[in-house]
Amino acid sequence: MNFSIFYQQPDATFWERYTRLWQNSQHRSPFQSPHILQYYAHRNVGNVAVFQCERGGELLGAALFKREKDHYSFLSDLKTDANFFMLHRDCTPEETRCYFEKLLETVRKENWALMLNHKPAWAGYMDEFETAIKSSPMYTMTLNYSVCPIAEADRPEELFKEVSASRNTRYKLNKFVKQENGHFEVLTDDSDMDQWAEDFCRAHILRWAPTPTPSAYRDPARREFLKNCLCAWQADGVLVRFALRTDNGRIGLMAGLREEDTLIYHTPTFHPDYSHVSPGRVLIYYITQWMAERGLRRLDFGDGNEPYKYYVASKDQVLRRVFISRKSNLPFIVKTRFIKTIREIPGIYQMYQNKLKPLYRNLKWKVSTFFSSAFCFKCADAFFTDAQLVLALAG
Repeated sequence: MNFSIFYQQPDATFWERYTRLWQNSQHRSPFQSPHILQYYAHRNVGNVAVFQCERGGELLGAALFKREKDHYSFLSDLKTDANFFMLHRDCTPEETRCYFEKLLETVRKENWALMLNHKPAWAGYMDEFETAIKSSPMYTMTLNYSVCPIAEADRPEELFKEVSASRNTRYKLNKFVKQENGHFEVLTDDSDMDQWAEDFCRAHILRWAPTPTPSAYRDPARREFLKNCLCAWQADGVLVRFALRTDNGRIGLMAGLREEDTLIYHTPTFHPDYSHVSPGRVLIYYITQWMAERGLRRLDFGDGNEPYKYYVASKDQVLRRVFISRKSNLPFIVKTRFIKTIREIPGIYQMYQNKLKPLYRNLKWKVSTFFSSAFCFKCADAFFTDAQLVLALAG
C-alpha cells in the first residue's frame, strides 16, 4: 500500500477513484459522498488537504481535510452529522490499523494540529483507530461530543406500527388532513428544487425568528449554500425531500439522506402558523410509512439530543471529538483542555449554549448587516475571528 498527502485541488481523476471508493466503502455515508465533498472543495480552494492510501492505482482509503486558523478538520464539517473515514470494505483490520498509523505519522511530520469532530463511535474501524491513537507518541484527547438518537426495528413495518400507534399522532394527522386539506409530498428527483429550498428557508426563518437563535438562512449566502448541498446530494442519489402541503403551500419540510437501510432525518423545519397540527409528528408518521414500503428499518435523527427526537428515538449513538497534535503545540493543547473543561461542567456549558452562543451569533449578524462595503465586511470578519474560533471549538 502506498500512502501520500497532497495539498493541491483534487482533480477529475481523483474524484473518479474516490467515487469508486465511496461506493465500496465500509460506511457509505452521505456526508462524505463524492459530489458533496467536491462542492466543499470548490468552496475552499487553497485550503484542502487529502490523505490517501492506494494500491494498484485504486484508493483503499481517503480523508479530506480543510485548514482552519490553527488546525485541520474534516472538510465535511461544513454540513454534517457524522464524519466517517472512507475505507474500502475489503480492508483487513491490519490494513485499517496501518492506515491510521500512517495518518498519525503524517500529522506529526506535517506538524498539523488535527480536530476530528462528529466522529461516530459506532464506525466499524473504531477499534483500529483507537489502537493507533493509544500507541502514538502524539498528544491526543478524545471527548464524547454529542449523540445521534435513532429509532430502529427488526422489520421496517414495525417502526411504522410503533409510530402510528400513538393516539396523539393520529389526532394531529386527522387535523392536518381534514382541517388543512393537507397531503404528503415525496421528491426523489431534482424537480422543483429551487422553490423547495426557498420554501424551506422561509419556514425556517419564521420558525426561529422569535427565539434567541434566529435562522442562519436570513443570509442569502446560506440559502444558496443549502440549495447547492441539496443538489450535490441529489447528484449522489442519496437525497429524499419530504414535505407536508396544504392549499397555502409547504408547511413542514425535511431533507432526508439515505444510507443503506437507514434514513437520516437531517434538515427539518416547519411553518410556525401550523404548529397546532404538530407538523413534526405528522411528518414522522408519513416518513416511517414511506420507509416501511421501501425496506428501511432505521431512522437516524442526526446530531443533537433535542427532546422532540425521543418521541420516536429510543437509542443514542455516540459522537466523539478527537484532538491530535505534537506534544510541543502548547497553545492547541491548552485550547483543548479549555474545551474539555467547558464540556464537563454542565452549568458552564448550558450558559454557553443558551446565552453566550446566541448572543454572539446575533451580535455578528447585526454588525455584518450594518456594514455595507466589502472593506467593512473584511473588518467585521477580522473583528470576530478569534471569538468565533473559541466559540466554534467549544461548541
